[in-house]
Amino acid sequence: MKRILKVCLSSVLFFLYRTIEPWCRFSEVSILAYHSISNAPLDTAVTSKMFRTHLSRLKADGYSFISLSDVVAYQGGASVPCKAVALTFDDGYADFESAALPILDEFDAPATIFVMGDEVGARSALGNALPLLNADALARVRAHPRIEIGYHSRTHANLGKLSGSVLEDEVRAPFVARYFAYPGGNYSAKAVDVVRVAGYDAAFSIKRDLVRRGKSRWLLPRIVVLKDDGEKDVVRYVSMVQHWYAMFRSLIKKYV
Repeated sequence: MKRILKVCLSSVLFFLYRTIEPWCRFSEVSILAYHSISNAPLDTAVTSKMFRTHLSRLKADGYSFISLSDVVAYQGGASVPCKAVALTFDDGYADFESAALPILDEFDAPATIFVMGDEVGARSALGNALPLLNADALARVRAHPRIEIGYHSRTHANLGKLSGSVLEDEVRAPFVARYFAYPGGNYSAKAVDVVRVAGYDAAFSIKRDLVRRGKSRWLLPRIVVLKDDGEKDVVRYVSMVQHWYAMFRSLIKKYV
């Protein structure tokens, strides 16, 4: 029943959006979170073909690809295109270099990839055996002019359950990083405080909503893209529809 209500509400909101969009200039700034770009049998793995389709559709619909630096600047009051999307990749899979990066280059799209500090320690939390970027590959990616490396904790731990020195050790990056992504989107007030004190410029959670000014820059929302998400889904995620849906859901969350 809840699924039916979700689909109906989303469809109604998208119809409303398409009806009034030509006469409105919505501020639609969002962040998409991908993981593996591959044919792996994982919910978070998106094929190269579908990833290219996503970017092509976004560009055709008038969206500009911007960096996380642009997003943070926008959140602080700077101007960016009205329809803008930042692309991020979690976990640091090796297929980022072999599969995602060539497609990003096709669209001149900047991106941030969030990596862990301890591959062995993170493996059980990841729950898969997909290869991660090794040191040489990471150095090549770091040298790319449109790619930034962020930190994703030491072992992909649930930071919402940690405290003290263990939490601080998970958050502290072994390299210079401006941005931090909470593993699995999990955090606590203490974790947010530790991330802030660690000196990151911004940190990113997981939430299906657009980036709004005036919100905490250590809890900026990202929308996870999953295997079965098609081009229409992604366009809906980055549009004002997603923000409207998030607001409606907060009001009637027991129903949808």
